[in-house]
Amino acid sequence: MAETGLIERAAALLRQQETAEPVAPVKPPGGAVLKSTEPELVLDRGRLASFGIAIPSAARSRTVEEFRLIKRNLVGAWSQNDLRANRRASRLIMVTSARPGEGKTFTALNLALAFASERNVKALLVDVDTQHSTMPKILGIGGEKGIVDVLAGNLELSEVLIQTNIPNLMILPAGEGGPHVPELLSSHEMGRLLDHMTERLAEYYFIIDTPPCMASSDAATLAPLVGQVVFVIEAHNTQQGEIEAALSTLSTCPRISLLLNKSDSLATEHFGSYGYNYHSADSGGDEQRSAETA
Repeated sequence: MAETGLIERAAALLRQQETAEPVAPVKPPGGAVLKSTEPELVLDRGRLASFGIAIPSAARSRTVEEFRLIKRNLVGAWSQNDLRANRRASRLIMVTSARPGEGKTFTALNLALAFASERNVKALLVDVDTQHSTMPKILGIGGEKGIVDVLAGNLELSEVLIQTNIPNLMILPAGEGGPHVPELLSSHEMGRLLDHMTERLAEYYFIIDTPPCMASSDAATLAPLVGQVVFVIEAHNTQQGEIEAALSTLSTCPRISLLLNKSDSLATEHFGSYGYNYHSADSGGDEQRSAETA
């Protein structure tokens, strides 16, 4: 009798489970699908060239070769690390500077294109400069929605990702700024979003363009979340005190590389000098903003 009672209770429990409402799975931050739902962005070579951005091609140029060497150094830092978690973090590369106009966006774009030219890896260019970003202007995209909307829970990551006509390159715009942005970037959602992206996009390097250190706290906020920082210094302009002050705010990142930009004293035929001549179609944008805005 006792055995019959157990069987009847087990059967009743199974019937309850079959008729119960299904439990929705827990959705990771940004959604489970990371494929872009936006139309493909066709990059205009002429437009990019007017801002000093070079798409790697059969014709080799100094800018392309310089960024290939920088890319190799950054990849080397990843491959030398044995810990899986640290290797994932090393694929998060933040590009910043002390002041506006030193060439951080120029560096981030060219670096992302350098990674996207690889056969076995891809690049996701992430813009978090919500106040003075020139990424939409350079790329010819809208800046109405982006990563801040994902962090705020208003949009899914797939709704803001932009796939370009370069198969190995995607763009994640910043979105519109506001007083809430610093809190969003410093929230737990930001860390979870980066973890989610590095896990789901295992073949990607993430190039994160942030505001300058002396103009915003956003770079300092993100420093402990990334594995590498490329710190852009404008030749003949950035002061030593500014560099030291900016680097102190980034000290929570384990690896910081300095990149000298706009140097005219290095031989043009010598690749690996890390000196770049920036050219702009006009006087606007992040790369040409006056230091007074900092």
